[in-house]
Amino acid sequence: MANAASSLTYPVSFAALKDRRVELNGEAYFEVAKDKKHPFFVHTSNQLIEVFGTHFNVNAYADQLYTKTTLLEGSVGITVSKPSSVNNTQAMLKPGEQSILNNGTIRVSAANTEAAVAWKNALFYFENDDLDDIMKRISRWYDVKIVYRDVLTKHELFSGRVSRAQNVSEVLKMLSLTGAAKFTIEGRDIIVTK
Repeated sequence: MANAASSLTYPVSFAALKDRRVELNGEAYFEVAKDKKHPFFVHTSNQLIEVFGTHFNVNAYADQLYTKTTLLEGSVGITVSKPSSVNNTQAMLKPGEQSILNNGTIRVSAANTEAAVAWKNALFYFENDDLDDIMKRISRWYDVKIVYRDVLTKHELFSGRVSRAQNVSEVLKMLSLTGAAKFTIEGRDIIVTK
């Protein structure tokens, strides 16, 4: 299952191939059956994930500085495609762990799995997320452009849950209740001010 503004490329049939390979640009949730004869791999622009029968989420949008892989069940191995050093370029995840790949280095930590897969349950889930990250999600989901009139607002932190079924003005209204930012809709543009 792929999230908004995502693409998943794969062969028409895996039957004749010795392994199963897909390419992801964006975010997707995978449930992969274990098959030792036909390994499964997910390629993103900066990492290769080897899947050992599992449920996991990969967030690899091109407009983000990081790639997150969150494991819910099973196990996956991650290798950095373009390492920046020889340290922390591979990781094995256990259920409930998340890898964050940033600048060619992997960091593994405990994951909030509910937050990682909230999108597939029709929710925006914010947990001390900066406004810039939140607005990128809103931009992809509602197909709108974000314009910052005050760059400092990008770094404001928000927590909460909002249904993706609501229209964009309702989501922005909930964010503005904090008083940290104001939003104006002008056509397909969302203007963000302090």
